[in-house]
Amino acid sequence: MGERPTRIPVIAVIGYKESGKTTVIEGLTSRLTERGYSVATAKHIDQKGFRIDKEGKDTWRHAASGANPVIAVSDVETAVIHRRGLGALNLRSLLGLIPKADLLILEGFSKIVLGDKHIGKIVCVRTLREYEDFRRRIRGEALAFCSLETLGEPILSVKENLSTLTERAIEYVERRKSILEILDSLPNLDCGKCQYRRCERLAEAIHDGRAKLDDCVLIKVRPKLKTRITLNGVEVHINPFISEIVRRSVLGMISTLKGVEIRGDETLQIEISQKK
Repeated sequence: MGERPTRIPVIAVIGYKESGKTTVIEGLTSRLTERGYSVATAKHIDQKGFRIDKEGKDTWRHAASGANPVIAVSDVETAVIHRRGLGALNLRSLLGLIPKADLLILEGFSKIVLGDKHIGKIVCVRTLREYEDFRRRIRGEALAFCSLETLGEPILSVKENLSTLTERAIEYVERRKSILEILDSLPNLDCGKCQYRRCERLAEAIHDGRAKLDDCVLIKVRPKLKTRITLNGVEVHINPFISEIVRRSVLGMISTLKGVEIRGDETLQIEISQKK
């Protein structure tokens, strides 16, 4: 799994079988949707060779003939079946299957989410030994450890502390949404020129009030650049060195054209269109 941030907040509810994962997701989803959040969920089915489709059915025959994806539509729901399992997916491609949502809640996927610091985690445990095991292995933010059993602090009771789990989830989602919005305003080049070294860390510092947007070196020098590049309406952030290389290279090429005289202080606009 990659280290780039996800485009929406993601919370993974992880744990072993019969640890309460589905119960937690039911409660969280119900309460979050009541608060106005649009929630998408994804479940890892830990059964070798499992298919949602049935052999011999029309949709199965579509897929067997090479269709991918197959879309099944009834009077009450629409199902999109992709012939790609866990081995061909990562979290970022999974998010690409979701048209629009405020957050994604995962059930399971422990092997690929435990080490991803961009995912908030709610860990369901059955014993104190499981708690200690997950606590050692987890990377990134653990929103809570919880259990269907009464194991004592800091492990929350699923039945008695669902409100606490919900509030922690909302706090995480709102923080991540704010950080991702700030990140959209940054170059996302991880150039290493500011003290935070990576754009996401700077975005977190701005959110926490420890930094400002113009602490980004590329944003700070932007007004002084003599060259700007826009691709499909979005500005491409470049540093002064690249700006000057592009400026001199383009002016140098144009200076070879008949009837063109370059002084070096020109305003130049080049537009490349895909229109035929």
